Amino acid sequence: MDRPDMIICPFCGLGADGDYQIMLHMETQHPEGGESPFIVKDDASIAALIDVDSRNDEEEYIHCPVEGCGEALLLAELESHVEMHEEEQDTTDSDDSDLSSNERLKAQSGVADTFDIKLSHALRNLDDDDDDDDRTVVPDVPSPDRHATAKAAWRKVLKMPDSSSKGSSSSKPTARRRLGKSELGPHAHEKQMPSWLVKLLEEDGAVKTSNVLERDGKMRKVKICPNMTAGIVPVLEQLLNQDEQVDFAYFCDPAVKHVSKLRREGGFCGYRNIQMLCSYIIGAESQGSECFDKKIPSIFQIQDYIENAWDQGINSTGRIETGGIRGTRKYIGTPDAQAMFCSIGIACDAQGLKSKGNSGPAYELLFRAVENYFINGCTDYNPKIRCTSLPPIYFQHPGHSMTIIGFERKRDGSKNLIVFDPMFHDAANVTKLIGMSFRAKHPADHLRAYRRGVKYLKKYNEFELLKLTPPPRIYNNTADDTGGL
Repeated sequence: MDRPDMIICPFCGLGADGDYQIMLHMETQHPEGGESPFIVKDDASIAALIDVDSRNDEEEYIHCPVEGCGEALLLAELESHVEMHEEEQDTTDSDDSDLSSNERLKAQSGVADTFDIKLSHALRNLDDDDDDDDRTVVPDVPSPDRHATAKAAWRKVLKMPDSSSKGSSSSKPTARRRLGKSELGPHAHEKQMPSWLVKLLEEDGAVKTSNVLERDGKMRKVKICPNMTAGIVPVLEQLLNQDEQVDFAYFCDPAVKHVSKLRREGGFCGYRNIQMLCSYIIGAESQGSECFDKKIPSIFQIQDYIENAWDQGINSTGRIETGGIRGTRKYIGTPDAQAMFCSIGIACDAQGLKSKGNSGPAYELLFRAVENYFINGCTDYNPKIRCTSLPPIYFQHPGHSMTIIGFERKRDGSKNLIVFDPMFHDAANVTKLIGMSFRAKHPADHLRAYRRGVKYLKKYNEFELLKLTPPPRIYNNTADDTGGL
């Protein structure tokens, strides 16, 4: 029910909280002659930073039904997200890894075919200036004469000047618009995250002591960080080497850690991927490692880095589009990660990948870009598993981001990205292999959670990559071609 003090648009029934908001809504959505003086002709769509439409986009998100996850998801992501939880919880090496259909949670039929989302803040195509065809088009509106009469009455009530007295289009504002929930997530308009979440995130990265059962049956105490796991890359190298369907694979530097979300934290994937890149920088003592004092920055520290970068004028439109991110749960993306690294002197290169004309599907452009990245950084192409000293890649698609740690081509010609997904933890049947040489009975079963192929990627028409570009260093290829013991 509308609140008593809410002003209702006479044309579409939209409710707004203030006089200026309703007038601006009428000018932008129901303009005279089909053109509004408030519509900016560049890549912004509205000059004022308002949240009139914020109450209309909540249906785009659904919370993950898996206990303790807390992730707000796009509907199109629900099925694959739940499947990854199944891989995360797999602690066996069973021959029969396929679950029956009634054991899987399925999204409603047809959701993937009907759901749509505008390109997010995190997916602005950084090397593509020709965005005119992708902009939202204002729909046809009823008679402008009727609109003019109604708006004239509203102007008189609200004591606002007539739009015809405004200057020419050359004097129109060029401010970027404030983004909403479809770009910044379900908490796009919050000013401060809840205190319980602040407390949870303050404990992020804490080292704990855990008992580990050795092969000889003895218990050993080890210090671990539950959501920042080192040593996963060498395990995956051995698994791919043992998978007979794999023709060859590339891997980044093994210094990168798999950083995962904390229980109930929600959507901080952009931050977690930045942390993964930082884990490489620290572990490999790469360019900028001195900035972090051997410790992966917290989410709050990353927010400070980004805000400071905006202060320096680096991708500073992010502040206008988000309203500021410090102390909030607003989503961040590629431009914000780029701003952070550039502000502290860490060289990086952002690349937008978008299907156009006869270029083929976007996932083919993605595969080509990632494979070329590893080819150019590899020094030995003879082994099946080709290890490099390259940094991992920040990888963004609409609604989510991951960290690319490798690339594989199978004998049948199919390709996969090898990723660390911050939404999920490594399964126990993988972490138990850290630091060991082993022979897996069914290596492909262990790898499903790390592979992203055409089935997953074909849902998207655009991707972004952020690559760190430090001075190269030599890394000796140590992959075991025999697949371990």
